[in-house]
This record gives sequence, C-alpha cells and structure tokens, in this order.
Amino acid sequence: MVITLTASTGAKISVWREEDMFHARLAQGSDDAQICLGIDLFEVIAELAGLDLEQEPQAQEAIRLAERAQRLLCTERPGDPG
Repeated sequence: MVITLTASTGAKISVWREEDMFHARLAQGSDDAQICLGIDLFEVIAELAGLDLEQEPQAQEAIRLAERAQRLLCTERPGDPG
C-alpha cells in the first residue's frame, strides 16, 4: 500500500513500507525513494516537504505526518497487496 501525505507547504509525499523499512519520495517525482526506519521517517518527510525542523510548528507537523503514515501502513494485514 502506498499513501500520499500533503504537507502545509503543498508538497505531496508518497510513503510505503517494505518489511521494517519505510520508503518516501515526492509523489510525482522520479527520484529514488529515501529509505529509513520508522523512527527517522519524520526527518525524511520534513526534508521532502521543505519543513524546517528548527521551527517547532513545522517540526510538529513533520512528526504528525510521520505518525499518520506509520499508523496507516502498520495496520496493513499480512497478505494484503502492498
């Protein structure tokens, strides 16, 4: 399963999970996906979305987006098409 997150910057980010690793890239981009553990997903999302982690509201947004992605992708049942 691939989900698309939209940041306040207007950036649309595609996120998916393969086993224990998360993959993310700009939704309409052709760049290779960035691969990370769930604990680092907020940093990858912030980078892709152009969010500044030094600014508390933007850091909180990156965390919320990462938590949403993890919640949606980690409820996927084994055997579901991915």
